[in-house]
Amino acid sequence: MNSHKLFKITKKDIAKYQLLIDKIDLNQKTTIIEVLGLKIQKILDDGNLNVLEIKLIEDMASLVQILEFNQNLPKKVIKMVLFAMSYFIDENDEIPDIIPEYGYLDDITVVSWVMEEIKQMIPEITRA
Repeated sequence: MNSHKLFKITKKDIAKYQLLIDKIDLNQKTTIIEVLGLKIQKILDDGNLNVLEIKLIEDMASLVQILEFNQNLPKKVIKMVLFAMSYFIDENDEIPDIIPEYGYLDDITVVSWVMEEIKQMIPEITRA
């Protein structure tokens, strides 16, 4: 399914997301990761994962690893990672997660955007 290409991030979206990233409270890191774990567990418990859900879970695992194993990340990178996690956690984001097959289109697009941005900021960490 290539429907994840249907949702595109515009310059207006990026400006809005940058403002939200700036507002991320770094003191909420532990809470965000805990809630992320609960969201992932709920998806796993529901079963019958689709391609987008699998990709999002893999991306979230990568982002958690980046945070946990790189203690000297720039604050901007940490905020971007926490924003991506928070966006994924939010059930009622741009496209509500409950919409079958399409609910995670915005999540995968936003998370992919964040991952590409942080790869440019810390290429030695995110290189596969």
